[in-house]
Amino acid sequence: MLMKLFVAFLIGLAAWQLIDPDLRLSSKEVIVRKALPMDVSYESIEAYSYLNSIRRKMNMLTFSSNESLKAAAKAHAYYLVSNNESSHEEIAGHTHYLAEKPFERAYKKGYSAAYVSENLSTNIHSAHQAIDGLFSAIYHRFGFLSTTVNELGVGVFQAEFNSDRTAFVFLMGNSDLNRLCHGKSYTGTGSYWTSCKDISHHIREKDYSEAMDYGRQNNPSMIVYPYDGQREIPPAFYSEIPDPLPNYDVSGFPISIEFNDFYYKDVSLIAFNLYDYEENHVDVHLMDKENDPHQRFTRNQFAIFPLKRLAYNSKYRAEVLYRVGDEIKEYQWSFYTTRIQEEFYRVSKLYDELTIVPRKSYVIYFMPVDAHDILHDIQFPEDVDIQFLDNNTIKLTLMSEKIKEFTLDTGTRKLHILVQH
Repeated sequence: MLMKLFVAFLIGLAAWQLIDPDLRLSSKEVIVRKALPMDVSYESIEAYSYLNSIRRKMNMLTFSSNESLKAAAKAHAYYLVSNNESSHEEIAGHTHYLAEKPFERAYKKGYSAAYVSENLSTNIHSAHQAIDGLFSAIYHRFGFLSTTVNELGVGVFQAEFNSDRTAFVFLMGNSDLNRLCHGKSYTGTGSYWTSCKDISHHIREKDYSEAMDYGRQNNPSMIVYPYDGQREIPPAFYSEIPDPLPNYDVSGFPISIEFNDFYYKDVSLIAFNLYDYEENHVDVHLMDKENDPHQRFTRNQFAIFPLKRLAYNSKYRAEVLYRVGDEIKEYQWSFYTTRIQEEFYRVSKLYDELTIVPRKSYVIYFMPVDAHDILHDIQFPEDVDIQFLDNNTIKLTLMSEKIKEFTLDTGTRKLHILVQH
């Protein structure tokens, strides 16, 4: 049986698992699957709506739209796709260069406050995938869930002649600070901030604090993700730039808690645990300000990374024990991982067998044997449709009635598939 080689390099750019659409192939035959063109306008609106729906379900303030941030985000998305880059910084001299830093690009498009943050993802083809991926990346997650940003600009772009190349850019700011930068400069005595495009513009310290505290005061005292009752949480985390778990290529989806510093001036974590649906304790790595390898966490941010992938179709319970002053308190919540609707099969052996029927979809999960075991390439017949759900999971559909058997070869494992007619 003539075989074709499909090689997917699964890497994390900016925040998550990414399937490289530029397939490297055998010398005999070639399969090239190009992404479909996106409706950029729709995906831009959907990104804004979906992100706000998450914050709303967490009882957080939602983002208002800001045209200057939107223009800067669109310009950076255009730059990223044009130069095939994935970075928060632009390089002078490159095509469609606007400015090096996110806040400088916001200035160029009419934003006045320096308090600007940015999340981005590249080579992803829907707003939901982009946002879900960024939420799986702990540093980017905390950016989306910040209590001190309240306005947003979304930029989406796709290359005209290469639909695989895309960019989603999310630029966030504080509307109250931006308003203060448009107002009169403070000329009185006492402390002030210089946080505007015009560095000679002063903001009185009291006004600055009130602008920052509005969001803190009107957001929840504790911000957890996944939020209580949330469904369809991916079971795995792969990588992020910068990478919080550099010694792991695959681990479980991180669970986080942030104690809102408006309400918690003196809080310390005693324990942060995760339990599966049978109440078995899940082995995790706890990350906080002290051991964060990139020093991005604040003193009120904590996360646990399960050392192994979570299970599909499962419920998990998180439990936090913490101290506030002299009082010890507990908080717990639950969430549910991705539910697989199709027939599901786990591959845990080096060689295994599976019987299927044509034109029915199957989800096949290659269980990692260690922290570095992810799929790199798969050989399969031409009439087999394969989609990657993540870096260890595929959805397979046999489109032909003629094939009687074939083998999926990942290079390290083989799955022999018998076809029942």
